[in-house]
Amino acid sequence: ELRLVAKANGGVAHVPTNDPERAELGHWCTYQRHLEKNRKLRPDRKKRLLEIGFVFDEDTWDQSFEELRLFAEGNGGVAHVPQRDSGRLELGIWCRVQMASEKIGDLRPDRKARLLGIGFDFNPHEAAREHSSEKRRLDAEADDGGGVADAPTTEQDLPSSHVSTH
Repeated sequence: ELRLVAKANGGVAHVPTNDPERAELGHWCTYQRHLEKNRKLRPDRKKRLLEIGFVFDEDTWDQSFEELRLFAEGNGGVAHVPQRDSGRLELGIWCRVQMASEKIGDLRPDRKARLLGIGFDFNPHEAAREHSSEKRRLDAEADDGGGVADAPTTEQDLPSSHVSTH
């Protein structure tokens, strides 16, 4: 049954304990997490669960998400942790893992939606490259005489509709 759940969820075997249709399976999954947390889950069983996309770290993901949400709130809605932010190194690593997971299609849709909901940018480097490219283009236009250099410098250079009559 867990394999069917994983197949339906894009390779992620996640069953919440509050799922009324799968309550028994949800409790079994919780027990597997408990065994793994206490290092009592047999290695072969853990390997089989991981192979079908079983999620062991629910609490950790939610805690990191909440930390990122609070970070974004305090930074004008920007949910991007700079790689060199030594005070938030673990959160920065967690963010990079989310970006990599999304890139290869391993990020659960519900998690992706939550991240997008707080303004998470899955490709901040692309946005920075686009900004840099646009800046270079504008600078080149200005150097070629197509930018600010062509701006009117006196009222006589302005069209009559822009000249003040005061």
